[in-house]
Amino acid sequence: MNGQTIYRHLSNLDLLIGTLTILSSIAVGSFTTYKVLNSLFKREQILFKNLQRKIKVFYPPYENNKEMEVEFEEIQNNRLFNADFRTCDIRKINNIDSKSLVIIGFGSDFSYFESVYIKATQYKIPVILYTYGDSRGLESKHWDLLSRYQWYSVCNTPIRLISDIFTILSTFTYEDR
Repeated sequence: MNGQTIYRHLSNLDLLIGTLTILSSIAVGSFTTYKVLNSLFKREQILFKNLQRKIKVFYPPYENNKEMEVEFEEIQNNRLFNADFRTCDIRKINNIDSKSLVIIGFGSDFSYFESVYIKATQYKIPVILYTYGDSRGLESKHWDLLSRYQWYSVCNTPIRLISDIFTILSTFTYEDR
């Protein structure tokens, strides 16, 4: 073997090492990009699936200025949300399911609040309690009932209500059955 042959083999070996380095860099970069995009896509998929969830609004019966008309209209006008209904009819609690987000307007009728709240917690779904700007109106019996369940939020204002709806729908993982 002469020097020229050895030089040619070393050049080919150097070329092979360079090619393998480039190919391995492309493979690592492609794999990393795939993992990052897949993670983002899964989060977006959860968000878009959750934004289709029906929002059910229950307001307290027999109380003036607590029908949640303005709040429900804001939810309906927001194209991200799927507002289902607004009612004070206790029979509508049978429409609550594992794919819902329940909003309960705070009122003086504790049994109404308790019935809707317990029905929602049976499905292990988030519950938002809307206090019409006065969270101090909640009594200890309300807080005792709320503290037995981890997926609740108390909102005082319409903007906080919209914010909590979006936050819950963008982060909560529903257990579809």
